[in-house]
Amino acid sequence: MKTSLFYLPSVGSRAEIEQGKAGLRRDLYGQMLHEVAEQAKLADALGYDSISFTEHHFHVEGFELSNNPIMLDLFIGMQTKRLRVGQLGVVLPANNPIRVAEDIAMLDHMTGGRANVGFARGYQRRWVDIMAQQTHGIHGAQPHQHDEIDAANRAAFEECYRIIKRAWTEETLTYDGRYWRVPPGDTPWNIEA
Repeated sequence: MKTSLFYLPSVGSRAEIEQGKAGLRRDLYGQMLHEVAEQAKLADALGYDSISFTEHHFHVEGFELSNNPIMLDLFIGMQTKRLRVGQLGVVLPANNPIRVAEDIAMLDHMTGGRANVGFARGYQRRWVDIMAQQTHGIHGAQPHQHDEIDAANRAAFEECYRIIKRAWTEETLTYDGRYWRVPPGDTPWNIEA
């Protein structure tokens, strides 16, 4: 059996969070990074299989301070020996799929092949609506929501997933979809000698 850890990093005590905006305090963020690193090193020594982080933005209250799970993965991967690192997950409708494919491939190289991959659709409108503006106004979709918002979010997720999978499995990539075109039309592709 494999045992993994899933983190939604937060900062501060309950009292500090109730005072407001604990997520903006550098000292608390640094303390959280130190504590997560120490826990990951212990998990590595005890034989746990992996650790994963979620993606959430704009939680100034101090809850869920994991706006870039791939960066947290690298931070932990550089301090552990065998523990796999991953995301649960990168919110695809709010990200550029080519950037995600590149970043996770780099993470895998930098950690010696210890990267896991996890993707999500995104449900918190407070940040998905902002971060996903580039994908034609995709919004966060609530669980059990079955409407136009849900359909567009799902379509963007599936398109991003297809692009990422192709980026990892094909030597060159062209794609013409509803939300993404790789490369965009009329893009000069000159290679100077």
